[in-house]
Amino acid sequence: MRKLDAATIRWREEFRLCRGLLISALRAEKGWSQRELADRAGVSLHWLQAIESNQLRTRSRMVLEFDVITALGSEKFGIKDFYCRVEGMVQEKLGPPPWLKPDSARDHDGADD
Repeated sequence: MRKLDAATIRWREEFRLCRGLLISALRAEKGWSQRELADRAGVSLHWLQAIESNQLRTRSRMVLEFDVITALGSEKFGIKDFYCRVEGMVQEKLGPPPWLKPDSARDHDGADD
C-alpha cells in the first residue's frame, strides 16, 4: 500500500471536516435536531454527532452517509451533488486535490529553470 503525502492527508481531513459542516448546516436549515435527523436517517445519535463534528474515528460506512444525505432531502439535491458541494468547500480553502495537480506544480519551488 502506497503511503500518502502530507498534502493528500490534509485534503482528505479537510474533506471530512467540510462533510460534517455541510450535514450540520443542512440539518439546521430544516430546523431539525440531531436526534430528529438521526431518527429519520436510521443512524445512531452518537454516529451523527461524530460525523458532524469530524470525530468519527473508524472508517465511516458509506451507506450510513447516504442515508443521512437522503434524509436531508434528496428532492433538493442528490448524493453526487452533496459530495460536489463538499469538494467545492474544500477547494475554496485548499485548492484542487493534490492528486490532480501535476507533479511539477507540486514540486516546483517557483524558481525559473
